[in-house]
Order: sequence, then structure tokens, then C-alpha cells
Amino acid sequence: MSAERPSALLRFVVFLVVTAAVAGGGWVYWQKKSTVAAAPAKSAAKGAALVTTAKVVKDNFALDLDAIGTVQAFESADISSNVTERITEITFKDGDFVKKGTLLAKLSDSEEQAMLTSAKSTLAEEEREIARLQNLVKEGAAPEARLQERLTLADIARSKIRESEARLADRQITAPFDGWLGLRRISVGALVSPGTVIASLDKIDVVKIDFSVPETYLGSVKAGTSITASAETLKDRRFEGKLAHLDSRLDPVTRSVAARAEVSNADLALKPGMLVMVTLKVEPHPSLAVPERSLVPIGAKAYVFTIADGKAKRLEVKTGLRKPGVVEIRSGLQEGQIIIADGLVGMQDGAAIKVTGEYKGPVKAFNPEQSGGAAQE
Repeated sequence: MSAERPSALLRFVVFLVVTAAVAGGGWVYWQKKSTVAAAPAKSAAKGAALVTTAKVVKDNFALDLDAIGTVQAFESADISSNVTERITEITFKDGDFVKKGTLLAKLSDSEEQAMLTSAKSTLAEEEREIARLQNLVKEGAAPEARLQERLTLADIARSKIRESEARLADRQITAPFDGWLGLRRISVGALVSPGTVIASLDKIDVVKIDFSVPETYLGSVKAGTSITASAETLKDRRFEGKLAHLDSRLDPVTRSVAARAEVSNADLALKPGMLVMVTLKVEPHPSLAVPERSLVPIGAKAYVFTIADGKAKRLEVKTGLRKPGVVEIRSGLQEGQIIIADGLVGMQDGAAIKVTGEYKGPVKAFNPEQSGGAAQE
């Protein structure tokens, strides 16, 4: 019996410990439940949450397709001579804007001028002889054959004049189209021949941008698609344009098609040969839009808060494309509906709110390269 007493005592001690543990756990649970129950009351005591609102509006969205492009002049030519001859005069300066037909340079043409003068003299002589023979033929004092012979010689003289004028035209180099000249490559007295570049001429008030479009986007890209181009050297400049043409065949190695866009370049900022980033607006469409900051993500879902009877009401939405500060809403809201844009920290469904104003839009990002810039959202 003495062996059983310690065992009973041990069981009693264990019973007390278990009872105390259960009682302690129950007390802790009751305290937590009381705290949670008191939380709404404390929140209500603080007053309504201060929020700003925004209206659900329609906006244009598109999938951005980025590509690397190269700037090309709208028209471009290397000015050269048609004949081998010496330069006698240059009438332009580096960088000049010239109109079509403007004289750029003259080549030595003394021989051609002499040939033209000789041909004109020959023609004048033949015309005088023709006039004399016509009177003689009428009087029967000269045969008709002599008159026809002189008429033929007059036609030959006219051909010689046209030939000389064409040879003279080859020795006057003119601009083939309106454009801007590059650097002069030759000087007066230089001997030039076909292929010798005198200067380059480019029409660049409108430029072409060549780039490639992946095969997978061919169904969405067509002539007239809007594009935006930017160059690293031009910082924040954006150039708007349209896709002009797609090549008739794909590259079997890269599985892409060559594309060409046309972009206005009134201030001549874009130069032929520049590397640019091209963004195509693929499948543009209008859709509902809300400020990006109004979204409340919970897990894989997205929500926004609307206002109903002075309280916040949470609604699930389906989002689509995004652009800076704005997100597309594909379902869950209606155009013109008022939502909460700011003051969403800790917001609960049914919470009391107080509207303090309207959302003014996202603030521009801080740019350290701009003097006097301040840190912004």
C-alpha cells in the first residue's frame, strides 16, 4: 500500500497542472476576444477615415510592343557628277537647305559651249539657205532635192544643239529634291568623276524609322498603327508617328518582318543613322480606367472601395492593361462611378469615411538631372 501512495500523489499533481493550464488558456483566449471586440469601438471612437475620391472614366489602352529601330532620311542621295571633269564653281555651304533644281556646282564646260555655238551657227546658216532655196524652187530656178537636202542639214544642226545642251546640263550639278546638304567633300579645281561624292543631300523634316516586328504580332500590326520613338541622346523627347509599311516577307532566321514607320521631325532633332527605341500601340481600345493607387490587392484578387451611405463598400474588379498611374478595369465597375483613391490604409468594408477632396492624378517622378527637382511620388 505504501507503494501506491506516491502514485496517487503524482496523479493529483498532474491533475492540478493540467487544470491550471486549461484555465490559463481559457483566460488568454477570453482576453484576446475581448480585445478584438473592443477594437471596432475604439476605431469608431477615432471618427471617420479621411479619403479622396476619383471617378471611373473611359481611357484608351493598348499593348506596348517595344523594338529597336534605326532612323533613315525620308529621301537621301549622294550628290555626284555624271561625267569626268574639273570643278569650276561651288555654290553651296555646309548644311544649307536647298530646293529641288538648285545649282550646287559647275564643271568645266568650255568645249561644250564651243560646240553649242558652232551648232547654232550651222543652224542659222542652213535656215538662211532654206529661205533662199524656197524662193528659187517656187520660181523653178532650183530643184526640190536641194531644198530637201538643206532641210535635212538643218535638222542635223538642231540635233547637235540638243546634244550640246545635254552635255552642258551634265556639267551643272543640281539638287534632285528639297533637303539639307551635308558636309562638302570637294573643292574648286578638283577632278571629279561618276561616283565621286560632292556632298550628301537628305530630306529629314519627315524621317523613316526601320525596325523589326516578331511574327507572333503580325495579326495585330498593320499600316497606320501608332508608334512612339525615343532616343537616348534626346532624353525625354518623344516622337509620334505611324507605321507606314510592312515588308512582303519574313526573315526565316529571326522569324520577324521588317517594318518602316514615318515620323514628323520638324526641328530636325532626329538624324539619319540614330538608334531609337520604338513602341507600337498594338490592339488599341477604349476601356474603363481608375487610378492605380485605388486598387487593393488581396491574394490573387483585386478590389476597389466605393461609397455607399457614407461608408466604404468593397468591390471585386477584373484588371487589364496598365499605363503610368492608371489601370484598366474590365469588369466590376461602371463609367462615372465614384471610388476611393486615397486613404485606403487599413480600410475595411463598411468603415465610416469622410471625403476631403478629389484625386488630382499621379505626381511626376523625381528626376535628379533636372535642377531644382524635388522628390515626388
